[in-house]
Amino acid sequence: MTVLMHLSDLHFGAHDRVVCDAVQRLAHRLGVSMVVVSGDLTQRATAAQFEQAAHFVHGLHARSTLVLAGNHDLPLFAWWLRWGRAYERYAHWFGIDQEPVRQAGAFYVVGVNTTRAWRHERGSLSSAQIEHVALLLARAPPDAWRIVASHHPLVGRTADDPAHRPARADEAVQRWQTAGAQMLLSGHVHEPGLLEPRPGLWASRAGTAVSHRLRHGSPNSLVVLSIEASGASPGGWTRYAARWDYDGVSGEFLCKQRKPVGGSAVGAQHPVIASFS
Repeated sequence: MTVLMHLSDLHFGAHDRVVCDAVQRLAHRLGVSMVVVSGDLTQRATAAQFEQAAHFVHGLHARSTLVLAGNHDLPLFAWWLRWGRAYERYAHWFGIDQEPVRQAGAFYVVGVNTTRAWRHERGSLSSAQIEHVALLLARAPPDAWRIVASHHPLVGRTADDPAHRPARADEAVQRWQTAGAQMLLSGHVHEPGLLEPRPGLWASRAGTAVSHRLRHGSPNSLVVLSIEASGASPGGWTRYAARWDYDGVSGEFLCKQRKPVGGSAVGAQHPVIASFS
């Protein structure tokens, strides 16, 4: 079994140390091949908060790590840094590449930066970004699980939900599926969810992994993608998406919902809402 752990909205500075330890125990137990963190590493983009986030991510001991910036990772109170130095503190700990690409086994993940230095919360995509991601997807190995990760969700909770989506989201989703995308990972809204907005293309939102900033009645949660041997599937492998929630009684993350996402709903005309919501 090959495993990818998707975390989002860590918000160090508003984090729960006990929950952090539980995430690390789960990562070690699963033996994750890749960790994807889709933004909001910090609460207020301070140097100390970035350092805490970096130590936490390093402590997951994944063989490969892809980290993106979120809107909270751009300075708010140190507003003068937004002119030319908005990503300076992020880059010190996580590198200057704001749109990393990683491959681990059959996972092929393309990161895209939806944050903007001149915006406090809302996201955006440029035409150049959309085409660049499409080119990278087209270059992926033929048997790879082709995934795009962003901070802001490219797909709403329903077909007509525009909330929190970056500008040009519809254009990006269509273009990237044509280029081969099979899964979209995001965060930002602190509400886990899984749906199939277009036949063969899945979108998974992770909740807030370790912060106190819980919303929508959802606990701390994360997503685990896995590729598992299966004699019942063509090629002998099945892809799964699973939601893991923190359980305060046991002090551990428990798998609450799990769904195969390797196939498509042929002929589907509307988004297929799965069990994460």
